[in-house]
Amino acid sequence: MASEQIQELYPKALDCGISAADFWNMSVADIFDEMESYERRRIREFKQDMGKLFVLAESTAEHIGKYLNSDNKARKPWDFFPALFQEEKKEFEQEEKTRQLEIAKENRRAYADEVKRRREAGIM
Repeated sequence: MASEQIQELYPKALDCGISAADFWNMSVADIFDEMESYERRRIREFKQDMGKLFVLAESTAEHIGKYLNSDNKARKPWDFFPALFQEEKKEFEQEEKTRQLEIAKENRRAYADEVKRRREAGIM
């Protein structure tokens, strides 16, 4: 490779994170390998970032939709990343059971109070 082509390659190599000292001590094949590796990493990181942004947008849209229509369901973090949020899912499910039991108790209490009120009023 002519020195002119190497000079053209130099700024691109710097942009890929290859230091000046490393650039001048590497073979041309090594420089290209490093640059290709940098590009693969950039693409992989870009895809990861887009995945994160997609999940954020999807989650935001679902939560907004939930407020616009109560029938809509918004997914939880474990729906997007099941392996990562296993413990949180178990905790949420346990808390949800406890909350549902409290609601059921309150409903039964309200029903009993209403029956009592009607009996005392002579309606029943």
